[in-house]
Amino acid sequence: MKSKIDNVSLVDQTLDAIRSSILSGELEPGSHIKIKKMSDHFGVSMIPVREALARLLSSRLVTSHANRGYFVAARPTAAQFSEFVDARVLFETSAVRSGFENTTDADVARLRKLNTKMRKIANVSPQQADVGFGTLNLEFHRVLVGLTRNSFLLNIYDDLSLGNLQFQLLRSGAEKFPCLERLVNEHEKIVNALVDRDLDSLATRLTHHIRSIDVTS
Repeated sequence: MKSKIDNVSLVDQTLDAIRSSILSGELEPGSHIKIKKMSDHFGVSMIPVREALARLLSSRLVTSHANRGYFVAARPTAAQFSEFVDARVLFETSAVRSGFENTTDADVARLRKLNTKMRKIANVSPQQADVGFGTLNLEFHRVLVGLTRNSFLLNIYDDLSLGNLQFQLLRSGAEKFPCLERLVNEHEKIVNALVDRDLDSLATRLTHHIRSIDVTS
């Protein structure tokens, strides 16, 4: 975990630090999040820690219990995970349809660069839920949502942690993480659909990509 946090946007930075600790597995599902311990670790007061945890409630990454405090959320049930997949499909396909005409060469270049980095990781550990891969994957999907040029929608996407596929998969109790090479190849097809200006293909391929990791199916 990060040991210190700058004084700028303390709540946002604290939120990002706690979220990263959860996604990396450093804070395990069901574990108690001790506010004083977090504040000491990050070198901030307990106020931004409390505010960050309150905001993380909407993402379902953490839960709150009266007189007990905050906890890392338990693994979702199969039904909950399936709902998560449905939510991602609806949100992301709606976003790319809305922002499709805004696509620039810079967007395409960014997506290709991210996918190239993911392919390098996939070549090393194709069957492992690599934290670095998860971070790059999240940014790939944020670029797609960002085609809307709507910062409000992007903030909602972040707050709900809809892009945190890796963590949701790990929490789902899946026996093994999907083949990273397959995910990279699906990304490539998504980018190609953008380049070919084929919106229907883009939406179809994105839907397939998101649903292909539904461990309940």
